[in-house]
Amino acid sequence: MEGAVSEKDAVTLDLLLEKVYRDGGHDFREYKRGILTRRLERRLRAAGVKTYIEYMQFLDAHPEEYQRLTDCLTIAVSGFFRKPYAFQQVARLVLPELVLYKRSQAERSLRVWSTACARGEEPYSIAILLAEYLKHDELDFDISIYATDISRQALKEVGAGGYSTTEMEGIAVSLRDSYFARHNGCYEVRTDIKQMVRFSYFDLTSTLPPIAELDIVFCCNILIYMQRQLQERVLGMLTNSLATPGYLILGEVETPTNNLSEKLKCLDARAKIYKKGGRSGHV
Repeated sequence: MEGAVSEKDAVTLDLLLEKVYRDGGHDFREYKRGILTRRLERRLRAAGVKTYIEYMQFLDAHPEEYQRLTDCLTIAVSGFFRKPYAFQQVARLVLPELVLYKRSQAERSLRVWSTACARGEEPYSIAILLAEYLKHDELDFDISIYATDISRQALKEVGAGGYSTTEMEGIAVSLRDSYFARHNGCYEVRTDIKQMVRFSYFDLTSTLPPIAELDIVFCCNILIYMQRQLQERVLGMLTNSLATPGYLILGEVETPTNNLSEKLKCLDARAKIYKKGGRSGHV
């Protein structure tokens, strides 16, 4: 690997990322270089090459490597209710306000986007949160949760909705028993919860959102991998995808860029909950 380390100059890396974008269809050109180079080392070792030039040649000979590279560069650490405080504050601050607004407009739909769904833990957590909040509500809501990810492998694995005992550690026993069934040593998501979620492929570096007029968008721990210019574009796209009012939930160390300060008001700085339209709330 010494050759790979010595060759990590901006020009060669840019050539590789341009090739991945042009031939593989995945755009990592504006991701942070430190993160990219560390994760690229894993694929170079797996491919048995030492330099980025050799790796580009390997990609030509093994086009299936593009997806393996994408999965490596976008490793998602997920889990049920991974940000407990944020989910708590969505239930306390967002849902009462949003449901009240929907009632005032005689609307019955709730549209939510989980922008990096991995193996489904986040969108299913959202579905359970909504089911819990609305279970005593006399108004029957039509809930659509759009779950997207750049990893086609993760999307393949999510279909069955089955999770191991270890993967269930982040969820309260009462919720586990209410919304999952034990089958063949795994926990499977209840059918009505599954039906709320629609999984599909999407790359957040795209210029146009796949869905519009969303009530809530979750984009947690993704922007931290991107350079500032790409962060601004993605945040602009996410904000444009929201209805008014609409709510954006970011990761713990992520904040909207300055050019969105007039559009997004902070409801909770710790939970990173922002509202499009209306006055700012708790900080």
